[in-house]
Amino acid sequence: MVRLRMKSMGRRHRPFFRICATDSRTPRDGRSIEELGHYDPMSSNPETQTVLNVDRIRYWLGVGAQPSEKVQALLRKHGVKKPAPGEPWQLPKTEAAPSAPAAPSAPAASTAPVASTAPVASTAPAASAEPVAPDAPDVAQPEPEPQQPS
Repeated sequence: MVRLRMKSMGRRHRPFFRICATDSRTPRDGRSIEELGHYDPMSSNPETQTVLNVDRIRYWLGVGAQPSEKVQALLRKHGVKKPAPGEPWQLPKTEAAPSAPAAPSAPAASTAPVASTAPVASTAPAASAEPVAPDAPDVAQPEPEPQQPS
């Protein structure tokens, strides 16, 4: 049976946990099937305290993985639920993608090429060579621009 549980990764007096999908027979800090996020109880920022890969967690819950009590409490706190029968485990990403590029493109023109590169990478996941090629010229472009005026 697959369990969703926390793997202890911190040091003494500084706890840190990875949330993993593991075989129920493996030790607590043993090999995991997949890492699904992390939990840092010492973090003062609530956004960085718990980071979850919600799509993958929903997948594992959908195929029958059982969360531990502590992981179940974290999932309940963040509103992650098992998908209903017939419901896809992937959450729609159309809402998050347009809001991210819209904010950086408005403030400055220099960030617009970087923002326009990100949607190309997200809209064309099948072509893995395209996101690499636009990133390389973007990194090289800022270096020649300061040298030309000098």
